[in-house]
Amino acid sequence: MNNKLLFNGKYIIFGTFLTTLALFSLWSNTSSWWQILVSLFYFGFFGIYLGGWFLNKERKIWQLVFGVISLFGLLIIVLSGIYWFYRIDKEIIAFVLALLPILISLQKNKELELFDDVTKIDLEAYSYIKSHLGTKILGLIVFGGQALLFYTLFTKRFTDTLISPWTIIGPKFFLVFFITSILLLWVVQKSKHTLSNLLLIVIHTSLILNVALIIFKIGFGFDPFIHQATEKWISENGFILPKQPYYIGQYMLIVALNFITKISITSLDKSLVPVLSGIITPLVAYFGLSKINLRHKLIPALALVPLLPMSFFIMTTPNNLALLLSLVIVFWIWYEIKNNNNKTNLFGLILVFTTICIHPLVGLPLFFIYTGSILYKKTKFKIFFYSLYTTILTLILPLTFYLNAKRLGQDTNFGNPLRGLDGFWSLFARPHYYWIDKGDWFWRSLYYYRDAIVPLFIIVAMLGIFFATRKYKIKQTYFFVTTIVGLFISAFILSASLNFTDVIFYEQGSYAGRMLTMILIILLPFFIISLRELFIFVKKQPTKQFGLAIIFSALLLVSWYFTYPTRDQVSYHTGHSVRSADITTVHFIDNLNKGKKDYIVLTNQLVSAAALREFSFVNYLKTPAGEQYFYSVPTGGPLYQYFRKMVYQEPKRQWMEQAMNFAGVKKAYFVHTNYWAPAGEIRDAAKLESDNWWELENGRVWVYEYLLNAK
Repeated sequence: MNNKLLFNGKYIIFGTFLTTLALFSLWSNTSSWWQILVSLFYFGFFGIYLGGWFLNKERKIWQLVFGVISLFGLLIIVLSGIYWFYRIDKEIIAFVLALLPILISLQKNKELELFDDVTKIDLEAYSYIKSHLGTKILGLIVFGGQALLFYTLFTKRFTDTLISPWTIIGPKFFLVFFITSILLLWVVQKSKHTLSNLLLIVIHTSLILNVALIIFKIGFGFDPFIHQATEKWISENGFILPKQPYYIGQYMLIVALNFITKISITSLDKSLVPVLSGIITPLVAYFGLSKINLRHKLIPALALVPLLPMSFFIMTTPNNLALLLSLVIVFWIWYEIKNNNNKTNLFGLILVFTTICIHPLVGLPLFFIYTGSILYKKTKFKIFFYSLYTTILTLILPLTFYLNAKRLGQDTNFGNPLRGLDGFWSLFARPHYYWIDKGDWFWRSLYYYRDAIVPLFIIVAMLGIFFATRKYKIKQTYFFVTTIVGLFISAFILSASLNFTDVIFYEQGSYAGRMLTMILIILLPFFIISLRELFIFVKKQPTKQFGLAIIFSALLLVSWYFTYPTRDQVSYHTGHSVRSADITTVHFIDNLNKGKKDYIVLTNQLVSAAALREFSFVNYLKTPAGEQYFYSVPTGGPLYQYFRKMVYQEPKRQWMEQAMNFAGVKKAYFVHTNYWAPAGEIRDAAKLESDNWWELENGRVWVYEYLLNAK
C-alpha cells in the first residue's frame, strides 16, 4: 500500500498546526496550562495515528492508549541516541518534535480516518456514564467516596519529617476506604458497563498508588532526589559527565516534558510513575486478557490487583519506570497470543528498547523475554528452546551486573553460591525493624498477614496457571513458567554468589530483589485469571458476591497499608523524609560561606538529598578516591563512612579533620538531626570539640563547624 498519510489532508493540516503550536510553546514563556494543553493535543493526535497503525482493528480508545505509549517510547529512544553522541537542548527537542510526525507519516497502511465513529464512541461513553452513575446510584457513591479520600490526602500534605504517611491519617479515612471498596466491588460485579467500571478502577488504583506523592510535599524516598538533580543539571547544561548508559531514557523524557510543558522537573519526576501506574496498570491488564477471550468477570478481578502491595510504583525511579514498562510488555505478550503480527512485534520491540534506554539492567533481560516470546511461537523444538532460553535468561542477568560493575570500576567477587545461602534467604527475611512480639493480637495478626501476602499471591497465581493450561489451553503458559524459573535462578546467583564490595551491606540484595519483583509482574496475569474464576463461580449468588466484596475490601485495605512504610506497635521503621528544615539547613550553610562551596558536609542521606535538590551537582572535590560530592553521599562513599563514625562511635574532632584532609578542604560541617538517636548525647558531645555550632528550626537540626588547624 501507499503511504497515504503523506497525502492525507486532515493529517497534514492538523499535524502541521499542532507541531507549530508545540514548537511555539517550546520557545515561548507562556503560562504552563497552555503548554500542557498543546502537549496533550500533540501527543494525543499523533499517538492515535501511530496506534491506528499498530492496532488498526481495535477501538480508538486502545489505539490512543498504546499509540501514546509508543510515541513516548520513540521520543525516548531518539532523544537517548542523540544525547549519547551529542547533548540535549531546546533545538534538539524541537528537531525531534518535528521529526516524529514525519516518521509516523511513513507508515504503509490504509488511510486512517481519525474522526471515524468518534460521535458514536462519545455517545456510548456518555450513555454508559449516565446509566452507571445516574441510575446506578452506588456508582456515584463510589466516585464520591474516592473523591473524598483524595481530598483528605491533599489536606494532609506534610513538609516536616515523616516516616509513614499513615501516622497523620485517622481511622475514619480507612473506614471510608473500606466502605468505598465494598461498594466498588459490588458495582463492578453487577454492572455490565465496561467503560465506567474501568474508570472507577483506574481512580481506585490511582488512589492506592499516589498516597506518598500527595502527602510527602517535598518528596518521598532518597533516590528520586538524585535523579531530579541529574535531570536539572542536564536541563541547564545539556549533558552530565561522565555519560552513563543507564537512566538516560527517564532523564530525556523528564527534560523534554519540562521544556515542552514548563512543568517543573521536580513535579514531573515525582508524579511520573505513581500517576502513570495508576492509569496504565488496569487498562493494559484489561486489554491484554480481554483480547484472548477472558473478558467475562475480568473487571472485578482487576480491582484486586493492589492486593499485591505494589510499593515499586509509589515513587519515580528509573528502575520503577522500567518495571512499569515491563508490566505493559507482559500484558502485550498476552495480547499477542491471538493477535501476533509484524506490527505488534514492532510495538513490543519499541517498548523493549525504551526500557533499555531507561534501565539496561531491567531492559536487557526483558529483551530476551520478549524476543523469546516471539521465537517460542515459531519454533517446533520446544524442549531445545526451553533449555537454551532458560540458560540465557539465567546467565544474562549475573553477567550484565558483573560487567556493569567492572565498567564502573567496582570490585565484584563471584563466590560459591552454596556458601552464600544467607544472602539468598535474606531476600525473604522480615525487616529488622519489625518486632511482632511487641504488638497486641490485632497488630500481630496484621503483620502475620503481611508476611503471607506474597506467598498467597504466588499460590493464587499458580491456580491461575492451572486454569490457563487446563481450562483455557493457553500454551504460552509454559513459556512464562520457564521465564520465572530463569529469573529465579538468576536472583539466586546474584544474591548468593555475586558480591559488590563497593555497595553498602544493606543494599547488597537490592539487585536480586528487583528480579523477584519482575517474577511477581509475570505472575500477575495468572493471579487475575484465578480471581476471575472465583467471580465467575459466584456470579448468580448475590449473598456470596457481597461477602466476597467485604472480605476482599478488608484485605485490600491491609495491603494498601503495607504498600507504604509503616510506624506502629510492630514496625519501628526509621526511614524519614526530606523536610523543610533540611532545606533550610543547606541554605544556612551556603549563606555562611556566601555561596562558596569550598567545604564538606557530613550528614545523613536526607540532608544530603536536600542539598542535591537545591544545588544539584554544583561542586565535586578531587580526592585520593576520585571526585566526591561535597555532601556525604553516596552511602558507600568515603565521606559517609566518616559520618558513620561521628554518629555511631563518637563525634570527635579527629574524624572531621581526617575527612577534611581527605577532601582537601579547610572547613567542614557536621549536621545532626533531632530524629537520629541518641540525638541529645551526640549534640552535647559535638559541641565540645567544634569551633562553632548553631541550632536551627527549634532544635530540629544542629550544625557544627570545624576549621582545620584552628585548635
